[in-house]
Amino acid sequence: MRRTLCWLLAISVVVQSVFGGAAAQTFPDKAVRVIVPFTPGGSTDATGRIISEAMSAALKQPFVVENRPGAAATIGIDMVAKAKPDGYTLGVSGVGATAIVPLLDPKLPYNPARDLDIIAGLSGVESVIIARPDLKQNSFAEVLAFAKDNPEKISYATAGVTGPAHLSMEDLSQMAKVKLLHVPFAGDVPAITAVLTGDVSIGLVAIASATPFLTDGKLKGLAAGGPKRLKLFPNVPTIAEQTEFKDYSTYAWNVLVSAKGTPPDVIEKLNKAVNDAIARDDVREKLENLGLRVLPGDAKSAQDFVAKEIAKNKRIIEATGLKRE
Repeated sequence: MRRTLCWLLAISVVVQSVFGGAAAQTFPDKAVRVIVPFTPGGSTDATGRIISEAMSAALKQPFVVENRPGAAATIGIDMVAKAKPDGYTLGVSGVGATAIVPLLDPKLPYNPARDLDIIAGLSGVESVIIARPDLKQNSFAEVLAFAKDNPEKISYATAGVTGPAHLSMEDLSQMAKVKLLHVPFAGDVPAITAVLTGDVSIGLVAIASATPFLTDGKLKGLAAGGPKRLKLFPNVPTIAEQTEFKDYSTYAWNVLVSAKGTPPDVIEKLNKAVNDAIARDDVREKLENLGLRVLPGDAKSAQDFVAKEIAKNKRIIEATGLKRE
């Protein structure tokens, strides 16, 4: 009896291995849903659509983008966290929903470390500090010099309280030992409008949102936020170039996520599809023309990147005492 039971268990393991492997090899055999937790038109949406189209071509199945905005992107990402962990429901998760809001809201219905698998890096969202052409300061270095002698006389706009831009500016303010006045808005567009009207001195926004105004001369660029100069505006020096903070950079980012427990071979297949997509010249050019840069690498690299970003944001939040409104 015992020998028979052992044989049955052995056969069961073999069957599961064979059929489980076959299922992984055939993934995907139906449409894949890609949840973008923002309204259409922004950098996260553009990232999701451009890369989903390329992944669809590579894996021979539709990758259908669904916009599920709300609650600082956490509604859409919570849907991903609660989905079946089979790789057929993916999410394009940004820095806020992955590495900021979970640190600020203990009542959030999901926890990234517990409920999400990080599949791949997608895009970095290049940023720029902008001002009206008539602002006396023509560089961010000059802004900081003025702010040191004039606390809170420089106001800055961002797309919301405790968003990536807000955290970055507060971190920079502390390092530079200056006091700037934060004025939050519901997105980059109203933040830019406030700069254009002179309601605020400067703004930190995505380059994709500011490009038309910089090109037309309605705004001037004071500093590029990322580690390198902007491809579209190479004459604008970075923050690191203008300050003593040589390792400083600020940019938002997007990663591809699924529900925790997604089979490793499915994650590997999706990761390869993402990296094959962003290696294509046409895909990379589409992203770069929107002020986005690719974030290649295996799943472990993406997971390590997110963990590092979470640790950095935790440090900033604790140092500044910022709270979610």
